[in-house]
Amino acid sequence: MSDQQPGALTGGALDQHEIQLDAGQILFREGEFGDRAYVVRSGRLEVSRRIGSAEVVIAVEGPGTILGEMALIDDHPRSATVRAMEDARLTVVPKEAFQFHLARTDPVIRLLLERFTTIIRSISAENVRLILGIR
Repeated sequence: MSDQQPGALTGGALDQHEIQLDAGQILFREGEFGDRAYVVRSGRLEVSRRIGSAEVVIAVEGPGTILGEMALIDDHPRSATVRAMEDARLTVVPKEAFQFHLARTDPVIRLLLERFTTIIRSISAENVRLILGIR
């Protein structure tokens, strides 16, 4: 069980646990189905996208960030691959726990989250194409 405050990201009894990643280990891959999000407790993780044979690092995330949430918001496949750059510790937030909180969010805020997720996916894909010089 994590050192997180009770109920901070999950609904109390909803399953939440921590995992460890070794440097170089992949947390999840672009295109996979997402059934959980992760809160980074320690370590740094790189977020990358693939276009053809090229892989582009689009972000480096550290403690306090959440990863994998977009797949839970819009029910689309993972938009990126996440790999540990160094040993890392993460709290797993199961889809049910995430949706527990999302369902209690104001409907306007939920619509904003869905819209922002769509925009982020679009911008991310376009940025990778621009970096690689692909049109």
